[in-house]
Amino acid sequence: MNHHETQIRELLERSKSLTYVNPQESIQLAIDASALAAQGCDPQLHIAVLHQQMSMLFAFGQIHEGCHVLLPALVIAEKHNLEAERGDLLHHLGVAHYTLGEYVTAIDYWSDCLNLGHAEFSSETRINAHIGIGQIYFACSKFTDALRHHQWAERWLSPAIDDELRARLLINVAADLYELEQYTQALDTLNEAEEITQRINHLEYLGEVFSYKTLIALANEQYPEALRLINAGQRLVHFWAWGEISWHIVKARTQQSQGELNEAITTFTRALEMATRMGCGHKVFIIHKFLAQVFRELGQAKAAEYHHKLYQENFHRLLDPQLFKRLAELEAELANYG
Repeated sequence: MNHHETQIRELLERSKSLTYVNPQESIQLAIDASALAAQGCDPQLHIAVLHQQMSMLFAFGQIHEGCHVLLPALVIAEKHNLEAERGDLLHHLGVAHYTLGEYVTAIDYWSDCLNLGHAEFSSETRINAHIGIGQIYFACSKFTDALRHHQWAERWLSPAIDDELRARLLINVAADLYELEQYTQALDTLNEAEEITQRINHLEYLGEVFSYKTLIALANEQYPEALRLINAGQRLVHFWAWGEISWHIVKARTQQSQGELNEAITTFTRALEMATRMGCGHKVFIIHKFLAQVFRELGQAKAAEYHHKLYQENFHRLLDPQLFKRLAELEAELANYG
């Protein structure tokens, strides 16, 4: 390894180590590493550096900017026939389009990831794609189908799969179980995810664990426990765009459940502003739904109707008939793979 590549690797490792400690410095180190890599280096190293930069941009909600970094990485993977890396990058393109509410395009990318004809795609790519498809079903309120795909992803698990991905899958399974009101199983799954995230110090996922534990506590009317979890979780996610939006939603739902309706409106509105600013379509429509509920409880029919209308408009914009047609096509493709 030459000195130039050693410098790049050092910047990359420092960026990764500061991901949760100092995200702003982490992203700057990734940018610096990318600039050096552009001068020439091993293609797998170049992709790894761009991947880190993309991941940090995504974490801050800068999806379009992240895609501008991801696409050159995909070109490098294709040029050098790095199939495992190409599969991983296709998965991330799916994540980007899912986040922006472009579900059909996301399915197209994840369909590629699940195509067994791409024999060199990794198990990690298959797991992530099944997680993504499950999240689309989840957004459609088809929680049984979501759970089916997340359990399908479990078939690809092996001792070689890293703990971060294992925790991500567990959290998604728990979310499905929560929506299916299988609270005991959901809590058992979250406890397993919490053990992993504590051990690997993955603060973003740990925050998600706490958010779902909070919702389960609310469902069981355990309000002191819900408040304890909110305080614990909020300390973990304040650097992370998605975590912050989710925690505003969870906090507002807690306030709503305790009759603090004006406070809930303020918190939901803050979440809505963040989600709208980032173009996070799959969060926007659900926040409008919650706001409609709160205004209805306050007896403010006009405001409730306004948010219900926006909920329906955003819901139908995301979940158009073309989406369900594409999902049916995907299921047929997967059935052909056996």
